[in-house]
Formats: sequence, C-alpha cells, structure tokens
Amino acid sequence: MRNPEETRRRLLEAATAEFAAYGIAGARVDRIADSAGCNKQSIYGYFGTKDGLFEAVLDAIVARAVSEVPVDAHDLPGYAGRVFDWYGEHPEVLRLWNWMQLEQGDPKQMSEAMAAAGANKREKVREAQQAGVITSAIPGDQLLGFVTRLASTQIDYCSLDSGERSTLRAALVEAVRRLVAP
Repeated sequence: MRNPEETRRRLLEAATAEFAAYGIAGARVDRIADSAGCNKQSIYGYFGTKDGLFEAVLDAIVARAVSEVPVDAHDLPGYAGRVFDWYGEHPEVLRLWNWMQLEQGDPKQMSEAMAAAGANKREKVREAQQAGVITSAIPGDQLLGFVTRLASTQIDYCSLDSGERSTLRAALVEAVRRLVAP
C-alpha cells in the first residue's frame, strides 16, 4: 500500500542530501528519486518543479529549526550556543543556505515559512529590548542577524575535535553575552 506522507518524507530527505552536495543547478532529480526509492514523476507530483522541491526542503528545515531551537530573546547567548550546536549536528543546513544565496541571489526572496520564522524571532528580540533585558543600542533586526551569523561562522564543524568545538562554543556564547548586554 502506498503511503504518500512517507514518500514525501523520503523525497525531502534525499533532496536535502542532493541539494547540499550539488546545489540547485547541480542536483539531479533522477538521483533524488533513486535515493528515495521513487520515480522522478513523484517529485513533480508532490513539488511541481525542482525549484519547488528545493523550497520544500528549506521550509522543512526551517520548521525543524524553529521546533528544535526556539529563540529565547531573554537568553540570546544560550540561544546562540544552541544554534551553534544545531548547525554542528546539521551541517547540510549551512551548505543549503549558501547554495541558495549563490544560485538564487537575493536571500530576501524567501519562502513564507522562512519569512514567518524570521518575523517571529525579530518580534521576540524587540520585546526583550523593550523590557530592557538586552541592548537597544543596536536595532533588533541587526542584533538578531549578528547573533545568528556569529553562531554559524564556523562552517567546518566536522574538522573540529570536541575540545576545539567546546572552546569555540564558549567563546561564541561569551561574545554574544557581551554584544547583547544592556
């Protein structure tokens, strides 16, 4: 018996790996379908186009990130540390983001899921600023961008041993603590 949700999940999983490795232009729907144990018509049936599949991959990642690493604007240093850890567990996310920026250009043209997640985070940062918990000397949008970028600066997580990773994480948390202090 066919299970459409399971098929869709396998396609997203295979597409995540394919897009992370080859980018949007280099990804091949034949490889994605083979890896997912489906035919390529399934991709078009579920996602319309290869670009539609890429957007669905990004939306799934955003949903996971929002769920697994919710923003805590009252503890941005801790949030930065958790984001750092999450990227370490999911290095494909940074590769996908880089491919999106390289191949699609303007990252402001993002999916609704990405836009909604960003808006929610920015609102929480603004609320924390208004409460005096974090600095208001830096506009909230920019402050959140700094924190997020600091948490993702070490892209080559795989080459770090646990001691180096721990030292880098501690330095990140301290840097963000100083950055956001009221």
